[in-house]
Amino acid sequence: MSAVHSLGGVAGSSPGLVSRLLDQAHRRLAAVEFGRRIESPRLKRASGVLSLATLGGILLFTLGPASLRSSARALIDPDVLPAAPEPFSVAVRPGNATVPRGSAQAIEATLGGFTSDAAELVFRVDSTAEWDRIPMERDSLAGRFLTRLFDVVQPTEYFVESQGVSSPVYRLDVVDLPTVSQLAAQIRFPSYTGLPVETIEDATDLAVLRGSQVTVYAGTTRPAKAAYLVFQEGDRVPMELGADGRYSGRFRVSRDGFYRIELETEDGRRIPGTLDYAIDALEDGAPSVRFTEPGRDTKVTSVEELTALIEAADDFGVRSLSLMVSVNGGAEREIAVMDSTVASRQEVNASHTFFLEEWELTPGDVVSYYARASDGAGQRSSSDIYFLEVRPFDRAYREAEQQGGGGGGGGESAEGLSERQRQLVVGTFNVVRDSAETEDRAWRENVTTLAIGQGRLKQDVTGLVGRMRARLGQADSTFMVIAVELDSAATEMARAEEGLGTRQPGQALPHEQKALQHLQRAEAAYREVQVARGNQQGGGGGGGQQSNAEDLADLFELENDRLRNQYESVQRESSNDTQRQVDETLEKLRRLASRQQQENERMARMADAMRSQGGQAGGGGGAPQRDLARETEEAARRLERLARERNDPSLGETARRLREAAEAMRRAAGGSAEQGASQGSEALERLRNATRSLEQSRADGRREEMRRLESRANELSRKQAEIAQQSQSLPSDPSARAERVGALGERKDALARDVAQLEADAEALARDAARDQPKAARQVGEAASGLRENRVQDKIAFSKNLLRGGSPEYLKAFGGADR
Repeated sequence: MSAVHSLGGVAGSSPGLVSRLLDQAHRRLAAVEFGRRIESPRLKRASGVLSLATLGGILLFTLGPASLRSSARALIDPDVLPAAPEPFSVAVRPGNATVPRGSAQAIEATLGGFTSDAAELVFRVDSTAEWDRIPMERDSLAGRFLTRLFDVVQPTEYFVESQGVSSPVYRLDVVDLPTVSQLAAQIRFPSYTGLPVETIEDATDLAVLRGSQVTVYAGTTRPAKAAYLVFQEGDRVPMELGADGRYSGRFRVSRDGFYRIELETEDGRRIPGTLDYAIDALEDGAPSVRFTEPGRDTKVTSVEELTALIEAADDFGVRSLSLMVSVNGGAEREIAVMDSTVASRQEVNASHTFFLEEWELTPGDVVSYYARASDGAGQRSSSDIYFLEVRPFDRAYREAEQQGGGGGGGGESAEGLSERQRQLVVGTFNVVRDSAETEDRAWRENVTTLAIGQGRLKQDVTGLVGRMRARLGQADSTFMVIAVELDSAATEMARAEEGLGTRQPGQALPHEQKALQHLQRAEAAYREVQVARGNQQGGGGGGGQQSNAEDLADLFELENDRLRNQYESVQRESSNDTQRQVDETLEKLRRLASRQQQENERMARMADAMRSQGGQAGGGGGAPQRDLARETEEAARRLERLARERNDPSLGETARRLREAAEAMRRAAGGSAEQGASQGSEALERLRNATRSLEQSRADGRREEMRRLESRANELSRKQAEIAQQSQSLPSDPSARAERVGALGERKDALARDVAQLEADAEALARDAARDQPKAARQVGEAASGLRENRVQDKIAFSKNLLRGGSPEYLKAFGGADR
């Protein structure tokens, strides 16, 4: 601006200054390209936006939906009428095609604008002949329908129809090129199975045991220069030409996949000789093993002899069977029960006798044992773990239950502590045993749950020790033994909790078993206290020893009631969850049987069509049968897990039948339609047998639940009678009397809660069993109604208030509660 002003001739201005000013202004203008540089960034941004918008519009109208292009044309030229819409369509592949004479052709159809459960291939080999129809199989995962035309020797017209909607008519033309006209397979199973060589004359899809060696034989319609086995991964295996004019190739089945045969023509072209056929690698299930005797935890003496009976089974034979034994959480010792390196048996029954005197055990020690079986493939499986609890020789503590007079406190041991620890040992053992078959997330959740359970039990034991020492002091050496054992148990629990917290359950397991040993030794010492109390005569006020024994009994009894309630609640929840899973699996099996029946009918219709056309069209069950097999195997795995958790052999047998049904389904998926129909019928029969077996197992489970309800009711009645007896011999000292009345009141509160839970469980069982077992369900419902109508909970609460008030009328309330 100064330069422009100076050009106007300012009076008195210096010519040199003006010249230098103009030079400087010129240089500044040149630096910004005389103004062009100032507007350049905005121009570039605007140009870029315009270019992107133009390119986006071009792509949108070029690659966008047809409706957009049709709308654009209508806007540009309103006189052009849009094409009539087709809301429903059937797209078919390959459409019009040229195929070698005598080859097979896969037909694929996809529905557009609608869905359907069925579609048919309509075809004819002569333009003057009648149209033939065959059902197509539905691939539920890909949402399409599939079928195959075999032995195409003449030009064939075809189309696909579903729900009245048809595709255009297409044509398959035939050319004279080599193709596979006959395919056979020879299967050599692994040597450990002992199975003979199997030959399949009309081979397509293969369902073969993993590890088997398969030799494929292919006969061609015309001579070929070479032939190759081609697999899903792209591997090629050259096939050899035999003296019989057939090509042969060999491969070992290691996983699921696909295979086909490629032929090389004389001019060097490689053409498909067959369709892609599936290879289903069947798994050899691990052997099953369980104890038939004793099949439960057992109390023994240190010099006793106990015989265990073991039963093991495997599809192809049990190779070895051994017993794994651990004493007080020590190193496991393996005892061979059966070992065969020559011949294996599908079912093995063996026994072993424990000579406990050899181990020099003391009361409270614990021996854990389980069985392990392996098959010829090296697969191992283990039974559930069981325990031998060493008890004292004498059983004099029963006198505490029979003694009148000044006893009190009941004759029970604090088995709630050891029972919870025993369940933690079993849970940890199962986690270690089943780790290979459990998903990582579920495995971590299981280990975390065990760690939390172990930590809570440690806190409970530590709290019980603190209350004992605060209440009993250093009264007796036996009390100190109990406290020391409980302290030792808490120490081992802390180590086990640490191992579980670091997700090393295998390291935690020995510490858990040692904790169990200390808890059982504490229980053994507690029984000695009961024996001493039971041997005292007379019903007076009792000495200090008797008072301490009664106080200890109250502590243990209250703790035992609380722990038992917790354990039984968890056990009921687990039982209810297990029953729910059994019910869900049963309903799923019924649906699978219905679907298998439909597949059998479809394959039968396909087989009829093949026979009417001389074997031109068809195929096995294919994708639908594989879907059914997969779902059946999932149900089998679920039942196997439940069988281990419940130690229920019937569920394990049902799982085995389901696996056999799944194998039959996989075989039905391959081969011709006629073979598929035959294997499908076998699969359906096995599936129905498994369903009936599971229904029987569920009925047995209902009966077992009813027996448990009866046992709980009897236990509650016994507790009520015991409280009534103890309340009749209250101490005369006011402070001791008040303390004993408070303890009895707490036990009555727990009793009232148990009665409420019994009523709720009885009502739930009556509802669940109403359809399958109406008579028994009605009786259980009447029992629940009796508890409610007789107001048993109210009578227990009323008797507690009368007891605390010192009124003798509480005896009548006790009688009401007994009913």
